[in-house]
Amino acid sequence: MAALAGILVGLAAVGCGGSSTTATSSSATRETPGYLTGPPTPTEQLVAKGAALAVAYGCSACHLSAATPRSGPTFYGFAGRYVTLTSGRKVLVDRRFLTAALDDPGRYRIRGYPLDVMWTVLGHLHVHLEDHPRQVAALAAFIEQVGPEA
Repeated sequence: MAALAGILVGLAAVGCGGSSTTATSSSATRETPGYLTGPPTPTEQLVAKGAALAVAYGCSACHLSAATPRSGPTFYGFAGRYVTLTSGRKVLVDRRFLTAALDDPGRYRIRGYPLDVMWTVLGHLHVHLEDHPRQVAALAAFIEQVGPEA
């Protein structure tokens, strides 16, 4: 989870026009974050790709920001819990749910959140992404890692 926190902090800085590296002296030497001590695993690479997509496609604006009104559920603590759908059915937010919901946002409509924003954003993803299944897998892996809070 510490590695994920480092990725999120770095992406938030980059997404806001900043830099994820810090100057440690007047010679502007760069400090290597602790989570970059070895080669990333395939899962870490997938999560990092999903984090980058969440920033690039604006998911973070509604799902990771505490400053904006929620037009969708927050990714923090989302995976690993049950949500109530508009049909009244409760479902567990797991990798299968996330993949299906990202692939077809109308399949699982979560009570209390408008669907129109997700239709627009995910419709854009479906049209413009050449590698749609891997993009969806990366986003699902990222959301799942942000999931249950310790």
